[in-house]
Amino acid sequence: MNIALILAGGNGTRFDANYPKQFVEIKKKPLIVHTLQKFSNCNSINQIFIVCLKDYVDEMNTIINKYSISKVSGIIIGGSTRHESIKNGVNYLTNNGFSKSSKIVIHNANMPLVTLSNIDECISKCTDNTVVTTAAKCHGFFYEISESDNSISIGPDRSCLLHAKVPEAMYLSIADAIYNNNQFNKKLYESYTAGMLGIIMGLNVEILICEYTNMKITTKEDYKLVETYLEHESNNE
Repeated sequence: MNIALILAGGNGTRFDANYPKQFVEIKKKPLIVHTLQKFSNCNSINQIFIVCLKDYVDEMNTIINKYSISKVSGIIIGGSTRHESIKNGVNYLTNNGFSKSSKIVIHNANMPLVTLSNIDECISKCTDNTVVTTAAKCHGFFYEISESDNSISIGPDRSCLLHAKVPEAMYLSIADAIYNNNQFNKKLYESYTAGMLGIIMGLNVEILICEYTNMKITTKEDYKLVETYLEHESNNE
């Protein structure tokens, strides 16, 4: 069983909208619909669960019905942080009888440019002792600012850097071990990826390289870029 866990619990405060950005329309449909359709169209995915803000569950159900999103099996109430939302999703699956050998694929609702091949590869590389995480190669050059005196130095070589992305895949048993690990119940870790937490725990972590265009919509500028990419995608360019 391969289960997608789509995180739609953010408030979108940096996006400066009246409501969460996952519901903002892009190319005439809510942003999250583009993401859900990718996972619904992926043959490797059997079921989809959405982790959502409590106040938007009804709206999410309306969207699922309006756009006939198949494979959605339920909506889970999210937490106050991304980490808590994933934990809620993992615990929901565990408490509702899903096998610990099920593979779960974690992805953000505001990243609609994920490719089917990226999802498929995450699942195929997933084993019972591995966290599969996605990253993109970095472009450009970097400066590094000292926290002590605000001085500037030349940053690390870009060839040694990877930009952490999603999707990520792992067995439910591994997700349970990561997200119910009390050492990560600190603000420091609330935005860490499963891959990062897996490294801290000494687990086997495998990185898949994705296109840099697999980007997260955080600001209005991001929205415009993703809208352009989606337009090219719909035109098969």
